[in-house]
Amino acid sequence: MAHLCQRSKIASCGVLLAALCFGAGKDDANLKSLYDSHQWFELRVSVRTGGASAFYRGAVACAFNDQRQCEKEFRAVFKSAGRSDESLEAHRVLASTYFTHGEYKKALAQVDAILAVRPTDSDALGSRPVLTALADSPDQHLVGAHTTVKLQDGGLPFSINGVNATYWFDSGAELSVMTESEAKRFGLQVHPTTAKVGDVNGTQFNTQIAVADELAIGSIRVKHVGFLVLPDNQPPFNEASPGSRGLIGIPVLLGFERFAWRADETFEIGPKSSHNNVPHADLCFDGNHPLVQIAYDQRPLTFALDTGATNTDLYPPFASAFPELIRSATKTDSYKMEGVGGTKYMEAATLESLKFSIGGFPTTLKSVGVLLNPTSGASKFFAGNLGIDLLQQAHKTTFDFKAMTLTLK
Repeated sequence: MAHLCQRSKIASCGVLLAALCFGAGKDDANLKSLYDSHQWFELRVSVRTGGASAFYRGAVACAFNDQRQCEKEFRAVFKSAGRSDESLEAHRVLASTYFTHGEYKKALAQVDAILAVRPTDSDALGSRPVLTALADSPDQHLVGAHTTVKLQDGGLPFSINGVNATYWFDSGAELSVMTESEAKRFGLQVHPTTAKVGDVNGTQFNTQIAVADELAIGSIRVKHVGFLVLPDNQPPFNEASPGSRGLIGIPVLLGFERFAWRADETFEIGPKSSHNNVPHADLCFDGNHPLVQIAYDQRPLTFALDTGATNTDLYPPFASAFPELIRSATKTDSYKMEGVGGTKYMEAATLESLKFSIGGFPTTLKSVGVLLNPTSGASKFFAGNLGIDLLQQAHKTTFDFKAMTLTLK
């Protein structure tokens, strides 16, 4: 099985932010090019050199999880730019940021601000039904500072309404996921929506929404957790046993602020920050999805960061950057990619072994597939999708969403 489970993406709040259409000077044209191509690490460098507009300063702040600064910069955009395309894009970025943080009322307000100016905006119209269902509940928040649990075969152990389950923690899932039978088992009320979601393969399917008033993990309590509710016949959950038909998505993981897991399957929420001499790589967000900058052949590359993927995949931008590898590779049209929604067989080149550095920590990929055609927005912009296979090569892996670092040792 190529993937444990791939992301369930709400397209309108997800990775593809609309391209900007307002006029730009020479410097702004460079910033706009970086923004449109989702080159967040490079955009951060350019913004730091000075002279960037409030929009780009705000976009970088949101990408690197500085919500307060993002809001401050975008308030200036709304004040000066009014109903412009730049202002509408700032609303999109904020909607995405609030969604990822489980602040659904605020996200809905940003979507409505877009629709007030552009009533036929397809992205805003597409996301509104899900946000409306989620916004009936208070914002997600966490009670407690630290806990340690033991990972089980099905993933992270937790309970809702006293009913136990183990779901894998999936940084590639925009929202936590469970099936209809799981929602019934937990005693949750399910709300139908008209929204469609899609997986990494581009498969679209209908969804429903449920909100758990409290999700308990060890001594931690996560309040008001939103879930996509899918049919039980939806792969890969149709093969899972009751109590494991779901995923813990990025809003919950981001709510932890810091978490770490070890080779002995210990999972810790709220560990202390890692020491500076421990290898770490930068993190940022592209819409609702975390990214990480790693290196191949001493060249920095941006990967989607997806703990829900069993295998790391390489995307067309990697093939374009290293054409000599593709020329010498075994070509295949039967590379299997599985996601929430189905399976696809993709045209890919197969490479025997590649060595990557994650913040200075050495990792090795064996028999890796390089997709030759894009399957989603992420596969158009990033070098690959970094899965759990590389992260598990470390003794300890730590996500720190306050420092925005991924640490391996």
